[in-house]
Amino acid sequence: MSPLMPVLSCTYSPHPSAILCLRKLFSTLVLLLLFSFSFPISSSASTDEHFQQVVKFLDAQDYLQAIELLHDLQGRVANPGQLDKLLAIAYLGRGYQLLASADLTASGESFQEGRRYNDEDIRLWQGEAMVRLKQGRYAEAVSLLDQAIGVNSQNASIYHLLGQAYYADGRMPEAVDALTEAVSLGAGDEVNLLLQKVQREWRFEQEMGQESRGHFQLSYVDGKQVAELAPRILETLEDAYTELGSELAYFPDIKVPVLLYLKRDFSAVTNSPDWAGGVYDGKIRLPLGGMHRMSEQLASVLYHEYMHVLVHFMAGRRAPVWLNEGLAEMAGRRLYSPPEHHLKMAMQSDKLLGWDTLAKSFSNLPADKVLLAYEQSYSLVSFMVDRYGWHKIPELLESIGRRKPWQDAIADVYQDYGSDWPAILKEWRANMSF
Repeated sequence: MSPLMPVLSCTYSPHPSAILCLRKLFSTLVLLLLFSFSFPISSSASTDEHFQQVVKFLDAQDYLQAIELLHDLQGRVANPGQLDKLLAIAYLGRGYQLLASADLTASGESFQEGRRYNDEDIRLWQGEAMVRLKQGRYAEAVSLLDQAIGVNSQNASIYHLLGQAYYADGRMPEAVDALTEAVSLGAGDEVNLLLQKVQREWRFEQEMGQESRGHFQLSYVDGKQVAELAPRILETLEDAYTELGSELAYFPDIKVPVLLYLKRDFSAVTNSPDWAGGVYDGKIRLPLGGMHRMSEQLASVLYHEYMHVLVHFMAGRRAPVWLNEGLAEMAGRRLYSPPEHHLKMAMQSDKLLGWDTLAKSFSNLPADKVLLAYEQSYSLVSFMVDRYGWHKIPELLESIGRRKPWQDAIADVYQDYGSDWPAILKEWRANMSF
């Protein structure tokens, strides 16, 4: 295990399978709802024509046009309330479109607007809860889902999402209860596996001491030496919050769970490779490994992990791993920067790893290639920052977060410099000093 242990990067996202399921349900409901209306809804041929156009827009998922026409129709019909469910459907569809494009603020507003017209459609509560989860606003997500349960207490998907919100917020007993209820209501194997994972983690966490400061909630295997170290860990993480947030101009209003495990427990909980010195999967997880004092290596790992938190909230899980890990290495190497021996040897023997390989999880790499993967990623990202400046990195992450393929995002963000992905690689190789 090297002094600066490489870190397996994972990310958290509200279950995408639920989003897909909701979209299917949404399409079905649109058809049922449209055919439940009687035609014409007024004696005006123009009004009926507008209504038919609304139907076409909804069918084509052009929700903005549908919303505009429906609001226009409100002033034309004798009973504007007759249009409420269609307006709710249009705002629901628009909310999911915006959620898919990572425009979280506008997505949340669309779901809220939809509830003005139909607050009994639990998918509008559920949609906004997904937004709040992605924003790290877990308590708000819980509140929204509690209100959805007040509308329909027999919906397994609501309890599934509620369990995820509690889990992300570190409220493990409540997460177990919500997921157990989801399973009892007929949720599938995915939810049952999540329940087992949460129960397994909770068995370890029940024995942990806890301490909180600022933006971090620390849980640790109890013991005098670790308890004395805990305040230093929280202080270092707050320093990372300030320093790295300044570099990326991003200061999320969140409380990040941080868990310190015994080495054997870390492996059991995370199922990570032997070389992993930490994991971020919505929670920062670290093996104690005998640490009893703050060292440069430990501080480096904490900075590394917090950079993963920032990348997650800015780009979701769409960032290529080389970018995610390269940024994390840049953060950690502020405090401890070992020599790049593996990169030097790979350059001299022309045995660099392929970037398509480095865009994917490093956990699939042979153990003897892992350190090279981290060093190579660090080298390229460090070059990009030195050459083009830190201010371009937030633009790049946000573009990737909006679902633009990362090669295209690089071309867009660095076009003012006349650079794209191939040009950056070529210039990086030309500037290597090995």
